[in-house]
This record gives sequence, structure tokens and C-alpha cells, in this order.
Amino acid sequence: MTISVANYNDVTVLTVKEELTSDTVEVFNNRASGCHEEGHYHIVVDCSSLGGLDSAGLEALLALQNQCEDQLGTLKLCCLDETCTKILEITRLARRFEVHEDLESAVKSFS
Repeated sequence: MTISVANYNDVTVLTVKEELTSDTVEVFNNRASGCHEEGHYHIVVDCSSLGGLDSAGLEALLALQNQCEDQLGTLKLCCLDETCTKILEITRLARRFEVHEDLESAVKSFS
């Protein structure tokens, strides 16, 4: 799994490539923890290259969202494909996450 990090003013973008599953969630959690240690609490997870998502991946997203909210920050998702969107709907987590069509609108939504 590859995760790239980019900063747009006060917003940090984590671009997840490949899958966010039990096999790769530790890499995601380590990268997200690094963002928090650096004081970044407004985070967008760019899912444009996300190849899959399982329950461990959902738990990691929820944990990251809780960490952001604990520091008065926000987690937003963008560029979800049809499968990942359906997973959020089935698990009733679609209401929990703010989802944007594209990265630009997700970053601008923090303004």
C-alpha cells in the first residue's frame, strides 16, 4: 500500500493507493498518526486510487475521524468509487462521513 501526503494550507490530503484492508491498515494508521503528531487535524482521504475497503479499513477511517474530532478537526472523504460508496451505504456509515465528488471541492469545503 502506498499513501501520499500533501498539504493545502491547513488541510492535509492522504491519497490511498491500492486497498484499505486488514492487510494494509497498519500502514494507513501509522501515516495518519504521523499527521496528528505534526498537528494536522483537517484531513481529506482521497480514495480515487482506492482498490478496496473492508471492515478493518472502515474501522481505521472511523478511528481517524474520532481523532480529528477530538482535536476539533474534521475528516472528509473524496472520490469514492461505486463499490466503496455502496459499502458505506450498507454499513450505514454514509451519514457519518462527509463525502465529496472530487479533491478540489473537499479541500475547498474547509474554507
